[in-house]
Amino acid sequence: MLKIKCFSLLLILILLLLLFISCDLGIKARTNTRAELRTKAEEIVGDEEELAYLDDISDPKLKALLDQFGVSGAGRKAVIYIRGGLLGDDVYDRLNKLGADVVIEKIIKPTVSLLKARGEALRVIQDPTNEGVKVRLQDVFHRYDNLVDIRGKFIYVVGSEDNFAKAVTRYASKFSKFKEMVKNPRVMDVYAWLDDADQATIDEIENIVISDTYDKDKFNSMLNSLDDYRIVRIIDIYRDIKIKQEEALKAIEGVSDDAEKQNLKTRLERLQGEYNSHIRDAFNKSEGELSFQLTNDSNKYRRGFDVIKSNAKAVKASGAAGGGS
Repeated sequence: MLKIKCFSLLLILILLLLLFISCDLGIKARTNTRAELRTKAEEIVGDEEELAYLDDISDPKLKALLDQFGVSGAGRKAVIYIRGGLLGDDVYDRLNKLGADVVIEKIIKPTVSLLKARGEALRVIQDPTNEGVKVRLQDVFHRYDNLVDIRGKFIYVVGSEDNFAKAVTRYASKFSKFKEMVKNPRVMDVYAWLDDADQATIDEIENIVISDTYDKDKFNSMLNSLDDYRIVRIIDIYRDIKIKQEEALKAIEGVSDDAEKQNLKTRLERLQGEYNSHIRDAFNKSEGELSFQLTNDSNKYRRGFDVIKSNAKAVKASGAAGGGS
């Protein structure tokens, strides 16, 4: 009986020891995870002095969450900037849903990069002695701010964090060009703020539109009549539809049946021709109608290329299944 009691007591002591070890390891793991996140965040945000022009965080609940995520210094300033008119709880809920890794990689990292470039642009604006150049640089600065609309994008960031990061990263490079603009202040032209990829897209649209009855001056005049947001939307949607068209063509190339492949190619070429006519027709309309036709009214072409791609994949799968029977 005594042996049984001793054995039971020994088992209890062993279980307690194992429980203690497990808790200790859990605490260390959580501590190490927080330390890793903090190191990761600090590596990303870099020197806080570069964001000295931004406000510091004061909301204790939000501050505690960012502490938990390992975000401090410049990262917190970035969160304060993007929160805009949102209440503390609204910002907290969005960041909490995204989690530490996503917040650091998709929100903090691109935003800090953008705001550093933005802060440098603010300093550059103050340098020119020519007041006319300074005014034009300020105009471009506000143009970029309106285009990136980082605060507006943050409202819908949950579920769209990749799009948020992509948009913010795109405009960081634009703010970085302000030093070049001071040396060559051709900043009022609609093309001045377009990067090489944007310009290439405009050139493609121009090649579709220009004809014997529609010259380059008229094309440029129409673009200059649009605000920046509309131009960016036209560029983005044209690129998106072009990607859909390329994906459809790639799917068609995978079809082995020559007759089916030719039929799909004919459909693709017809739809591409209709889309080109759609673009040309838009440039013969008013500013508002042009913008609407090339943005909201272009969805049918995006869907059309998707349908052709799906059909091509179905034909390919059917042929493969038939060949295997």
